[in-house]
Amino acid sequence: MARLTWSQALIKKQRKTVTGPSSYPTGGFTVTMEELASITDVQVTPSKTQLLEGSDTVYGIRVSHSGNVVTIVVVSASTVGAGPNAWSEIAAGTDLSGINFTVEAWGN
Repeated sequence: MARLTWSQALIKKQRKTVTGPSSYPTGGFTVTMEELASITDVQVTPSKTQLLEGSDTVYGIRVSHSGNVVTIVVVSASTVGAGPNAWSEIAAGTDLSGINFTVEAWGN
């Protein structure tokens, strides 16, 4: 078995599943990881691969973190036309309450 370095031994992981907001706010929504003071890496997975019903549109997420807070921004792009098509944030007020987001964060 490989030996851990001190920095590896001190890293903690927190996993949390949250329900998306019923009214999506401009700039995304946040998730606080209470067990961590500072996040070094984060992964977010939505419960559905198709975030919203919509023909000719694909959806994705952009994730950032500061301190122990993760910000999730939902973006979309049209598949109509020759492309490339630009990604843009979804409209404020969009209902994401039917989607759970699993947030896994590492830090200390």
